[in-house]
Amino acid sequence: MNYYAWLLLLLLMTTPLLAAGEQPLAAPEGPIEVTSQQMETDQQSGEVFFSGKVVGKRGDMTIYADELTLFFVETDGNRKIEHLEAEGSVRIVDGERVATAQKLKYFQATEKMILNGEAEVHQGGNLVTGDEIVLFTRENRSLVKSGKDGRVRAVFLPTQEKP
Repeated sequence: MNYYAWLLLLLLMTTPLLAAGEQPLAAPEGPIEVTSQQMETDQQSGEVFFSGKVVGKRGDMTIYADELTLFFVETDGNRKIEHLEAEGSVRIVDGERVATAQKLKYFQATEKMILNGEAEVHQGGNLVTGDEIVLFTRENRSLVKSGKDGRVRAVFLPTQEKP
């Protein structure tokens, strides 16, 4: 996974909580390590599929899922991630920030992330939930949607002033 994919995963953890006065963290640096029970690569389609207790780590950020698929494209002789998809008990942890959902899609060209299925973002006591959370990171905005009979929920704790 390249730097931008992990940067956007980090922004996933910060964007919905900016309304609560939280500041985004710096993007994690260093190598990316993905572990799983199985990995399948298809050079022709440009896909790498990980399954079985998938854990992806970069810096202090970790993503957990049952399955993770990276979709690569070749541009100017370099391979980069076009988009990624994670499914099944998706959880992203970065310090106190935790996001969960059943599915995650990230589109690099538009810098758009979509969390589907019981989507939640937590930081400390702050919480945002909905059936779908869409993050437009380039525009520094987010959209939280409910299902037909559901409701969006947000809990923001006031920040404590320091003496």
